[in-house]
Amino acid sequence: MNTTNNEGIIYTRVSTNKQATDGHGLDGQYSACLRYAEKNNIKVIKTIIDPGYSGKSIQRPGIEELFEFLNSRQNEIYVIAYTINRYSRDTSDYYSFKEVLAAKGGILRSPDHDFANKDPANIFSEHIKIGMAEFERRTNNQRVNSMMRERIRSGFWVFRPPAGMLLKNKLLIPDEVNSPLIKKIYEDYANGKYHSYQAVKQAKEARLLVNLKTNKPYQLGSTFIKKILTNKLYIGVVEYIPWGIQEVNSLNEGFIDKQLFEDVQTRIKKKPRKVYTKVNDEEFPLKGNIECGSCSQILRFNHSKGRSKKYPYYRCDNTKNCDASPKSMPRDIIHNDFISLLKEAAIKKEVLVLAEKIMEDTFNKNSTHLKGIKHHNDIKIQKLISLRKKQLDKVVSVSNPSVINVLEKEINKIDDQIAALREYEVPEDYLRSYKLQGLEILRKPHIAWQNANLNKKRMIFDFIFEDNLKTINGRIGTAKYSLPYRLMSNNHIQKNRLVELGGIEPPTSCVPRKRSPS
Repeated sequence: MNTTNNEGIIYTRVSTNKQATDGHGLDGQYSACLRYAEKNNIKVIKTIIDPGYSGKSIQRPGIEELFEFLNSRQNEIYVIAYTINRYSRDTSDYYSFKEVLAAKGGILRSPDHDFANKDPANIFSEHIKIGMAEFERRTNNQRVNSMMRERIRSGFWVFRPPAGMLLKNKLLIPDEVNSPLIKKIYEDYANGKYHSYQAVKQAKEARLLVNLKTNKPYQLGSTFIKKILTNKLYIGVVEYIPWGIQEVNSLNEGFIDKQLFEDVQTRIKKKPRKVYTKVNDEEFPLKGNIECGSCSQILRFNHSKGRSKKYPYYRCDNTKNCDASPKSMPRDIIHNDFISLLKEAAIKKEVLVLAEKIMEDTFNKNSTHLKGIKHHNDIKIQKLISLRKKQLDKVVSVSNPSVINVLEKEINKIDDQIAALREYEVPEDYLRSYKLQGLEILRKPHIAWQNANLNKKRMIFDFIFEDNLKTINGRIGTAKYSLPYRLMSNNHIQKNRLVELGGIEPPTSCVPRKRSPS
């Protein structure tokens, strides 16, 4: 790969379609990147935009376009983004993206971070920024999910409408195109015309179902047919089992008779079905992060039944090609070993000072931004309240029932707008809590992990550890910390049975890495 000719690409991204439509986020990012390029004598030859794509994953059209462009070049080129979280808001994806980008000749640059500075403190600063970006994304997602749960409990549907239904004035109604076809499928299934999902897929009515957004036929998989035949939204009932919300009556307009729906469910249940034990993921927060030290298979988890109670355990199910022993490991022993690892993830005091300053800057920036949003929303609410008062005055002054009906509808719409604006107000202590939790992860990660919910526990794991943990003789045997933690940890960390801290240099035949005793 040849050296760069001081050419650069500007990459911009916003998470929502509204931000992309308004244009303020994209335009602001582009202007800041352009100023950075001019200041550093970088000639911008291309701009790539990802409008309305979340930073949760790097599987985005803009990233694909970026990689394709890099593949077509011989020279290295600077890739400029406003902040590092524009590339990704997921720790593992971010570092994977950096490796692929570098291999293709991309050189990261940003007004927000000095990538050229290889000082350990600056590397740790980068790790904190991307870790906080993921933490903020997960926390915000949790708040949004909480509001969505309350909407569903109130009888509203907050996801995409199912086949056969449309959203109108926040309520579901039949779409008059697919709904008659689905109703005919229900009637034929209840009458015994079909005996399997495969048979329904071959039905004329199923093949006529059309996605009204794309005007293309639906892909008729068995899962799709099952969702059609078991969806209670078709009888006007809202439920969302993953969140534990069942059979909430609503104002949604169904098009399937309840008795017809029950007849179909009775026929479906007559088919033999496998029985699975449902395990609460909260009981096994290390799910997906623990591997067998012998065969590298991800450990399964479940409960074993004793005389008086059930005992939780992690287990390697590979009985053919794995000689690890024991196969089953008590959950509490694994968790205690993990807590010991977290306790060893000590950070130097001077680095904690740096981390606190970085988070203070992030806190102040976000606080100012959210205060601006709140001020803007408050102005909107006051205008809507004033407009509502005027409409109420009109209702009092007129006697025509038709006019009164129109005015009442307008007042209801105003009430909905006011409620929506107030629904997204951020509590004053939210950002302060965000900052304190971030510092807690650095100071005492084992305490932060024990007090966190499942999502935050997984985020803390990804933040501190580079790879999955492996078990040896029924215990956690090795652990590889992320690079910043290896650089910034205290020198007195002990290399005991639980921890294996390799140096920055990879092991060679001349300088072998010491292994933990088994």
